[in-house]
Amino acid sequence: MDDLDSPRSGDTAWWLEPDPARAHAKYLAMHASETNRAKIAITERLLAPYDLAGKSVLEYGCGGGYFTVWMAKRGATVHAIEMNDNAIGALRFYAAKEGVADRVHVMHGNAEQDTIDGRYDFVFAKDLIEHLADDQPFFRRLGEQLAPGGRTYLATQNDHSLNYILEGSYERVIRGNRRWCGWDRTHHRFYDAPKLTRLLHEVGITPERWGSSYLFPWRFVTRRLTGRQRPWKGWTSLDQRLGTVPPFARWGWSLMVVGRKSGG
Repeated sequence: MDDLDSPRSGDTAWWLEPDPARAHAKYLAMHASETNRAKIAITERLLAPYDLAGKSVLEYGCGGGYFTVWMAKRGATVHAIEMNDNAIGALRFYAAKEGVADRVHVMHGNAEQDTIDGRYDFVFAKDLIEHLADDQPFFRRLGEQLAPGGRTYLATQNDHSLNYILEGSYERVIRGNRRWCGWDRTHHRFYDAPKLTRLLHEVGITPERWGSSYLFPWRFVTRRLTGRQRPWKGWTSLDQRLGTVPPFARWGWSLMVVGRKSGG
């Protein structure tokens, strides 16, 4: 999630909502934003070629469980780690609602230091690694826990993107926010395709599919030019048309990669 999709003043954020049904409803409403819809569509396209039936999945930082349930509905057994109790409640509500509670197992934990023992066919970490104070232990665990021939999906924010150039320059140069690290104040760093390739290769994983969304920074540009964000279906259409097409698949603000562990 990014802060531009956060609740308006006076609203309770979904992750602070103790009632699982209300948290779930707010969580899905957040996913209806233009940027999230594009990101979801690209992620689903990247994952579509892989048969998840009967596969074991380890998911770090599942949040309210959109893709936890998405993978479980395709036959995977998903073991998830999440540190927010309200998010865990929302996920369990969602899994029961969709009839996949028997294939979704979630534990309270911090992805920075906690894991669920075992080896997995798929390791899924969406918008996680930029939150880790030290990402090296995570990548080592990723290489150890991914079964030979297994795959991983990672998504993060990209410093090889037009939004980084435009919004990043505005924040750092004009506003003097030298420590600007994207839309979420809890981020520690940026990534890009060459950096992710190197980190994955170091633990025996080879990138095989790339995707990206928010190719054109319409929210920043329209807000600066007109005073408010101006959604247009064409922005989402641009992402969905080009988000998995080289070289654009590596140039969006949200960068996604599917990698394969050697062997198997």
